[in-house]
Amino acid sequence: MQSWPEWQELLPHVEAVNAHCRGTETISHLAVLLGQAAFYLMARGQAAQALPLAERALAITEEALGPDHPTTAIILGNLATTYSALARYTEALPLEERALAITEEALGPDHPNTARCLGNLASTYGDLGRHADALPLAERALAITEEAVEPDHSDTAIRLGNLASTYMALGRHTEALPLAERALAITEEALGPDHPNTARCLGNLAGTLSALGRPSEALALEERALAITEEALGPDHPRTAIRLNNLAGTFNTLGRHTEALPLAERALAITEAALGPDHPTTALRLDNLRAIHAALEDLTRDGS
Repeated sequence: MQSWPEWQELLPHVEAVNAHCRGTETISHLAVLLGQAAFYLMARGQAAQALPLAERALAITEEALGPDHPTTAIILGNLATTYSALARYTEALPLEERALAITEEALGPDHPNTARCLGNLASTYGDLGRHADALPLAERALAITEEAVEPDHSDTAIRLGNLASTYMALGRHTEALPLAERALAITEEALGPDHPNTARCLGNLAGTLSALGRPSEALALEERALAITEEALGPDHPRTAIRLNNLAGTFNTLGRHTEALPLAERALAITEAALGPDHPTTALRLDNLRAIHAALEDLTRDGS
C-alpha cells in the first residue's frame, strides 16, 4: 500500500508500453510489468481496468513459457481472480481448473502452490454456489499448507478462513467458528492488528458469530473491521463497502435500524460506483437496503 502513489504515476507509462511493445527481447519483462500493474489495480478495487492487463499478461506468458509452465499457472490464477471480482465466475472456473492441473503436474500434489490453487478453485466453486464441491478442495488445501509451512504462517490463516467460509455456506456454523477464530489469531500475529487481512478475518468471525445467534459479540468486531479497512484502503474501496454492509446488517439484526440505514446507503453508493449498477453485488446491496427500509417502516407503523 505504501507504493500505491508510485504505481498510480507509473500506470499510464505501463499502458503506453503495453500498446507499443512488440519486441521479443522485452516481451517477457512486459508480462511481469502488466501482471504487477493488474495486481495494483485489483488491490485498488479496479477490476475492470485490471482485466485487459491480466489478459495480455497471460497471452504473453503462455507464448513465452508455454501452456504448462508453473508461471503460466500463476498468471491463469491472477486472471481468474480478476474475472471473479467482476462476477464472471463461469469464465474464472476453467482458468482455476487449468491452473491447478498445471501446478499439480509440475510441482506435485503436496506443494504449497498446489494448495493455493486448490483454495482458489474452492472459492470459485463457492461463488458458483457449488459448496459441496468446494469442501474437499478447501480441506485438502488446508492439510497441505499446515504440513508445508509453520502452523502460524499467514498462508495457513488464508486456508483456515476459506474452509470456515465453506462450512458457513453449508450451514455448519459450529465447525466454522474455531477455524475463523484461529485464522484471526494467526493473521493478527503475522500481519498486525491494522492490516486489511486482519479486518477480513474480523469480519468473517463476526459473520460466524451472527450466524450462531451472537450478534452482540459480532458488533465490536464489525466496527473494528470497518475502521481498519477504511484507514488502510480508503473510504471508497469495495472492501470498505463490504465492511459497511456487514456492520449495517448487524445493526439491523440488533433492531438498531436507524444506525444501519446510513451505512447501507453508503455501501450501496460505493459498490455501484466501483462495480456498476448491474453487478450482482450491487443487487445484494439494494436488497439489504430495502430490508432496512422495511424494518423502519414496520417500526413506524407499530409506533403510530
